[in-house]
Amino acid sequence: MTSPALQQAEAIGAVDGPLAGYHREWYVVRPQGELTRLGRVKIGEPRAGALWFDRRYFASEDELLLELARLGVPRVPPVHRVRSTGTVFHGFIEGRTLAALSPGGHPVEPAQLRQIMERFASLCRLRPGDVRACPLGSDDGDSSDSSGFLRGLLEFTRERAYHARLPRFGPLFQRLGVPRDALGPRSRLATEAARQTDRPVCLLHGDLHRANFIVDPAGALWTIDWELASFGDPLYDLATHLYLMDYPARQRTEVVEGWRRTVTPLLPGADAGLAEDLPRYLDYKRAQSVFTDVVRQAVVVADAVGSPAFADLLGQVAKLVHDVLVRGAEPLELADVPSPGAVELAYAEFCTGSNGPLPARG
Repeated sequence: MTSPALQQAEAIGAVDGPLAGYHREWYVVRPQGELTRLGRVKIGEPRAGALWFDRRYFASEDELLLELARLGVPRVPPVHRVRSTGTVFHGFIEGRTLAALSPGGHPVEPAQLRQIMERFASLCRLRPGDVRACPLGSDDGDSSDSSGFLRGLLEFTRERAYHARLPRFGPLFQRLGVPRDALGPRSRLATEAARQTDRPVCLLHGDLHRANFIVDPAGALWTIDWELASFGDPLYDLATHLYLMDYPARQRTEVVEGWRRTVTPLLPGADAGLAEDLPRYLDYKRAQSVFTDVVRQAVVVADAVGSPAFADLLGQVAKLVHDVLVRGAEPLELADVPSPGAVELAYAEFCTGSNGPLPARG
């Protein structure tokens, strides 16, 4: 069955091919007729069976991008609508990802780092009420205080990213030593959330990593994938960025100081309690990654069962998950971390055993 997004793409031009995203399947199109002037565009639709591990705030990424354009936010993908059909598509940003130009663990060039700071500046200028895009509802909204914001993150991860998946993945989590009460109300992170310093709320991107920055032929840095944008504590966006970017240690320190110099004059109080609260958010990201990667990698391994690549993939997954468990051991208060060999055995038995088929890879 042809997907609706592909049908829409074929209706406006020549389809270059799918561009896989984690939550959306995208089709890149060269429009014909009066739309040729737009250059390449992309049309997307939600991926069936995609697994969500982050809470969402806005009901529509398309609406948010239209609002950002209205507000003059630079270097975000344009959104277009075909009035006659209602088809919505994004401008395709030509260029290379920052991940391709500078992989994780490598320093980012000064010109690109300057533009990352400009992105943080554009975000902190937008406060609740400035953006008219519709939220999903109060359940996934922001909190007006930083303690409540971190508590909300902990609750979402515990209930929706972990407990909701225990019926299917519980045996695997148990083999890996993750307790059922992880991130619970009596956990260290939950206790420390009450000590957070309040900071003003602003717009957050929520996923500022190297693959979501596109460097165009002129050297301009564009920011894509706004699906996890929300309003909340600006320090959380910095923590997420640091965790996902994997800067070398020296540049990481420069980024924190650059963020402080950039954001504080525009949003006074944004750096309040930074020394104490930034490590708490980083601990949360390390803990969250355990629940994300354990499940995602189980789906990847299950997809490869019976293939020639299974054995090699299993070893790679075991190393990745072991490293994630090591990083998350302290914030999750794990009693012990299984060896890479034990992790490999747990995945092999879980994915080839009697647990039944795993969900489709999302």
